[in-house]
Amino acid sequence: MKVVRPVFRVALGPVLRRILARAADQTAAAVAPLQAKVEGIELQLDRAIPVLLNRISSQAAADRGYARSIADLYERIEFVRNEVLYELRYASGRRGSEGGIAPKVLNHHKLERMGTELRVNLGAGHLARDEYLNVDVRALEGIDIVAGVEDLPFEPGSLAEIFSSHLLEHFPIEELRRVLLPYWVSLLRQGGRFVAIVPDLETMIVECAAGRLSFEDFRQVAYGSQEYEGDFHFNGFSPDLLTSLFMEAGLTEVCVRASGRRNGMCYEMEVEGVRPRAPELPADRSVGLLDARADPTR
Repeated sequence: MKVVRPVFRVALGPVLRRILARAADQTAAAVAPLQAKVEGIELQLDRAIPVLLNRISSQAAADRGYARSIADLYERIEFVRNEVLYELRYASGRRGSEGGIAPKVLNHHKLERMGTELRVNLGAGHLARDEYLNVDVRALEGIDIVAGVEDLPFEPGSLAEIFSSHLLEHFPIEELRRVLLPYWVSLLRQGGRFVAIVPDLETMIVECAAGRLSFEDFRQVAYGSQEYEGDFHFNGFSPDLLTSLFMEAGLTEVCVRASGRRNGMCYEMEVEGVRPRAPELPADRSVGLLDARADPTR
């Protein structure tokens, strides 16, 4: 047996090597196409991935565009809705019990005494001021003129000042923006002042949240005492909002004279604006223009 085993190894060794070599060649032949396919797939991925990423990026941009378009559409719908609601509410006249009140002067002597320096306190209520013509829809003590604030017995450009204290919050924002503020500004002469005191709702929210203002006081100031028809609040203001409304109405030199000022249960602010003066031409130039029109030979 010891002699047979070496002979057996010598005889079978070459055969086994040929079998292994052939198997290796067959394996290599079988793997080569697969390797070529893998390399082809890698090449395709190298080309496709940038394109795919670009498409994803483009789609994301398109989606952002769609989102912007949808947001613009909602904004437009909201604008149209506001326009329709405004027309439904105000096209046929102002709301509430003030509509149809004929202006009536109760204090002719005071009106005449003021001459051309007419200063009006709108919505004076029980807080009439001696230095103003006090206007209210109710003939209360100290009221000089009974009238609705939307129909005052004054000519455009005739008033030196319009003052109001805790009046503006009684009107919806669109009515103020579109009707009342432009109307009041039109009554001011050039350089005339508009002064408004209103609850400083921004400060009141902060004070209520901090526990320095009771919720009941906040509620009553925010919504009005509601003791009679005109005692409901439709609006709330911050200094920025009221400043913006004044400027939209054509007032200039708008300034917040006070904010966060405590007045009983209320924190209030005071904002002032001026009706701008019309620009004037130099005297010699204006005369020249008038002369040129009068004399066709020039």
